[in-house]
Amino acid sequence: MEDARPSSIPSPGRTPGATRKGIETRARIIRGALEALENGGMEALTTRKIAASAGVKLATLHYYFDSKESLLLAVLDDLIADMDTAYRQEMPLPADPLDRVEKLIRASWRYVQRTRNKQLAQTELTLYALRTQGADWLAARQYGAYIDFYSRLIFDGTGEMTEERRKIGSAVARFMLIGIDGLILQNFSLHRDGNTNEGIETLVIATRDLLSRLQSEAGMTPA
Repeated sequence: MEDARPSSIPSPGRTPGATRKGIETRARIIRGALEALENGGMEALTTRKIAASAGVKLATLHYYFDSKESLLLAVLDDLIADMDTAYRQEMPLPADPLDRVEKLIRASWRYVQRTRNKQLAQTELTLYALRTQGADWLAARQYGAYIDFYSRLIFDGTGEMTEERRKIGSAVARFMLIGIDGLILQNFSLHRDGNTNEGIETLVIATRDLLSRLQSEAGMTPA
């Protein structure tokens, strides 16, 4: 797989057409790449291993993804979609944004506990993007996608999505991610659930306080 040029951001793979076989083949390749990433990190993410895991020929893999970056972008989109599906199973979210951020943090941590290998894969993606010349856009895309995901859920369905709400949602989402990312590293490294549980409670309180202050400063009335 050739690396994409620094000046261009690849699309997440060629469109396979409307055939069910094409869609299923593309999905198998993405799953194969994710499995390789989860089990062996970036070193295991070779075309041969991905093709073997997906049960396709090398030529087929290259047809759908002409660069490593385009495949990683598709993997990232798949990770976001998986998280979105998991969170929506916990719907409906509370009407009050303050209660909502608390539920989102707790739901996020439950998801982290169920998907340890996926969390490691996401860390691998970030490190690869930051270390590889011309791939820093992937790290920005990755982090931006998670900020957008959380910020949208904070106010989704609670009224008109004004520019002020977007700004507040983005600020709160960034704060949540800082805390969650830190807790992931702490928990995976130290294996101390007691400390992590205390950290989750602290993050809930701090995030609620931040959202409450930002809403008050913006003159927003509680839901």
